[in-house]
Amino acid sequence: MKKTLIASAVAAATLSTGAMAMDQATQLAERLDSMPEFYGNIQLAHGSTTTDNGTTETSTNEMFDNGSTIGVKHDHAISDGLTGFFKAEFHFDADGSKYHNDGGNSANQSLGEELDEAYIGVKGDFGSIQVGADDTVYEWVDMMDSGEAFYIEGGISVDTDTTEGDNIQYVSPQIADGLKVGLTYPVDSDTQFGGSLAAMYEMDNLSVALGYSMGREENGTEAGDTIGLAGSFALDDLTLIAQYETRGETKVGGVDQSDDTTFWGLEGIYAMGQNQFILGYGMTTIDDAADTETSAFELQALHNLSDHMYVYLEYVMSTTEATGSADVDVDALALGATYAF
Repeated sequence: MKKTLIASAVAAATLSTGAMAMDQATQLAERLDSMPEFYGNIQLAHGSTTTDNGTTETSTNEMFDNGSTIGVKHDHAISDGLTGFFKAEFHFDADGSKYHNDGGNSANQSLGEELDEAYIGVKGDFGSIQVGADDTVYEWVDMMDSGEAFYIEGGISVDTDTTEGDNIQYVSPQIADGLKVGLTYPVDSDTQFGGSLAAMYEMDNLSVALGYSMGREENGTEAGDTIGLAGSFALDDLTLIAQYETRGETKVGGVDQSDDTTFWGLEGIYAMGQNQFILGYGMTTIDDAADTETSAFELQALHNLSDHMYVYLEYVMSTTEATGSADVDVDALALGATYAF
């Protein structure tokens, strides 16, 4: 055989092998791209709480899970400009005391004790639409959510009328520079809210959210509507947050229940290298017979050990005043750590 023929044969074999390797590498990359993303965290904290109601003082000290989760999410191109997606997230108890105390009950050893979020949807130039269990768009108002184990109580956005549940949700693309709107409609009847509408404006270092949650009327009980407004403004390493919410009275058989509630709060977050410091204040008032009023101060110092792990120290002091009753003072201190991936 001539040398030219041998050389041609070797070259063809080399090209064929190289093309096969490239094809296998491409197929492997495509398979890896199609794999879902797994994520999660373990949150553990030790808390000490003291409650003084004027006559007695009680204290608790315990190690507890602070909301550990594990989840999976994925998206893929359905067609040009249309993407399908899903997400499923579960809470699990990272505090081993539950296992030890129940004698090894297998039901309490399961990984996912409580479903947090689970939904599927599609997104594109029109925005996104999804169905399943998730927060409502009203949660955009809940900007004072920087606390870890202990935080300022009273934000209406975490109350029973606006908690996550099975719903249909739409979020628009940017309608104008930095503006988007969202709508959440419940598809079950075991929640007190009848739908939420919210708008969010984000531009450079400014964020403003306006939300409305409509109370559901069912079996003679009509939950009050909730309106919230919140804003966040960043000045270099300092972020300032303000939040205001008000909920109307619940009606039973057309009679007001005197539970009109208002919350307002201020919070400052200062970042310094690997550290974060928070100072916050919140006031909740209930227009009931006792004119109940709760004020709370929040302090936090957090240190990032790495991109995946941080530790923190938190202190919250609150006082509840009500006509005809002694003040109730609560002091809560927590030392915690979180590892996330």
